[in-house]
Amino acid sequence: FCLFWLYACSPVVFAQDNPPVPVAVVRVAVAPMYEEIPLTATVTTPRLSRISPRVAGLVAEVLVDAGDLVRKDDTLLRLDEVLARIELQQSRAQLEEARARLKEAKRQNAEAAELVKTKNIPSTTYEASIAEVEINEATVARLKAAYEMQQEILARHDILAPFDGAVTGKLVEAGEWVDTRTALFELVQIDVLRIDIPLPQYYYNYVDVGTPVSIRFDSLPARVFNERITRKVPMGSASARTFPVRIDMKNEDFIIAPGMSARVSIRLQQTDRAVLLPRDAIVRKPDGSELVWVLEQGPDTPRVRSMRVRTGRTFRDNVEIVDSALQLDDLVVVRGNEILTKNQAVRVAEIIEPDLHPGTPAAGETADVKPESL
Repeated sequence: FCLFWLYACSPVVFAQDNPPVPVAVVRVAVAPMYEEIPLTATVTTPRLSRISPRVAGLVAEVLVDAGDLVRKDDTLLRLDEVLARIELQQSRAQLEEARARLKEAKRQNAEAAELVKTKNIPSTTYEASIAEVEINEATVARLKAAYEMQQEILARHDILAPFDGAVTGKLVEAGEWVDTRTALFELVQIDVLRIDIPLPQYYYNYVDVGTPVSIRFDSLPARVFNERITRKVPMGSASARTFPVRIDMKNEDFIIAPGMSARVSIRLQQTDRAVLLPRDAIVRKPDGSELVWVLEQGPDTPRVRSMRVRTGRTFRDNVEIVDSALQLDDLVVVRGNEILTKNQAVRVAEIIEPDLHPGTPAAGETADVKPESL
């Protein structure tokens, strides 16, 4: 009787002790796959100029201050030009006098040409008139060059911006005497900025001009800027074993400034369609093998079966599956897989949507792009 009672009751006890295990599953998906190298970088400018005058003089007027935005050829500073204007007037008068002498020499030469035909003057007098014309022509040419030089000297009393940019330093004030070695302003280009990245030597041959990168600035944590490498410098730091790569990016809204820090992710080895699963779906055995638990829909309670896999690259919370019999419609256990056994009955508590990274956007885009999933 006791044995009969134990036998009759044992199925009830077994069913109560082994209820279906609640699990969360995710559907196998495909998406673009690439490796990311996270690095820190600094924002610099491709053009920084300490502007000096081209002539010495007294500062008469300073027209800009630190923080001002200027356009190319805007006047930044004026030197006192009184003496330069006087010298220009003097040079102009000398040129006009020389031109008058040349005109008279040509007239006399024309007269001598007629008189020498009738032999009223010796030929040497006619030849002397020709020489006088040539001498006056040379004088006019010399004084014309001197006049143009004085015009240029006067023009150089206005200090102009050599390119579009922002004034980051005003180094002189009105009333100071400056010469060609004196720095007047510091001007930086800000409509285009440069991101300088120290690339470890291991990745040197994997990165080239055009390699895509994503950039986050600490001053704009909510935005991602997608750009491409524009320069690769083949000369590295012997102490740090890094090589500089650079990104030139537009900054038309002036929301980024030189000196800011940036977090850069360089994308390598693009694969258009990679089979991906969350890292938590992979169960690693002590012998180093890897497996996943695949959901099998039965006539009553779903059960699971194990499947060996081989993983490849990882990206964020996902891992690439490079060798397995997985199908794109399979559901894989992602939570609750630690205690599963072969043919274990399960209860699907949650179906998780694949959380995959976006595909590679075009350079200059900042909006995220949703991945393909199947």
